[in-house]
Amino acid sequence: MFNSLKFLIALGCLWLSAATTAQQPQRPQTMTFSYVDHPAMVNFIVPLIRDAYLQLGIKTEFVAQPSNRNLLLVDKNLVDGDVGYMRIVLAGYQNIITVEPALVSGIFTLLCKPGLKCTPAVLADAQQTIVSTSVSKNGLDAGFPGEIHSQFYIVNDLALIPKFIRNGRFDYAIYPTTEKELAQMDLTGLLYVKLFQSDLYHVLHKKYAFMAPEISAALTATLAQKKAK
Repeated sequence: MFNSLKFLIALGCLWLSAATTAQQPQRPQTMTFSYVDHPAMVNFIVPLIRDAYLQLGIKTEFVAQPSNRNLLLVDKNLVDGDVGYMRIVLAGYQNIITVEPALVSGIFTLLCKPGLKCTPAVLADAQQTIVSTSVSKNGLDAGFPGEIHSQFYIVNDLALIPKFIRNGRFDYAIYPTTEKELAQMDLTGLLYVKLFQSDLYHVLHKKYAFMAPEISAALTATLAQKKAK
């Protein structure tokens, strides 16, 4: 009787262990991330994400997308995540989570054609037309502390924004970027004014929430390694 009871207890523990293991999601071997064609993404964020996931033994693939599609692809679970977005543009995406730490401090800027007034007051001028992506416009609405009355011309490709100002197609543009990229703009003579800052985070579909702690640790370690170089 005693041996039978021990057998039943052991069998029950084995079943419980197997059931618990079966309920735990499996880590993928490969993950696909979208990204926006932007110097900071291509030169810093994409390599950072690749190196962090390599620490976890996960291969990564990256697909460039127009900025208005990236978050939709993640939200609909068509890609596993995006390399990085500012949190202020994520409102309304119920299936997206962000992972600490912040990867870089993003800066919303107003780009201006040389020779024109370049101040935040341009945004309050209803006579002005400003080119922007839809995502950047949403971020501007969420983060800019002043009044916005200007008109907006929406495009899908963030990479085109500085080109539109350089070739004179538009007088003004909204362009999220970083301090490093602004320093390079200084060298080209492109005018800009900083509007506000917003940190950028790696984003994932919520089904990967179980991996967030280890991804966070890998990102933190990779950032420290890059800063040490």
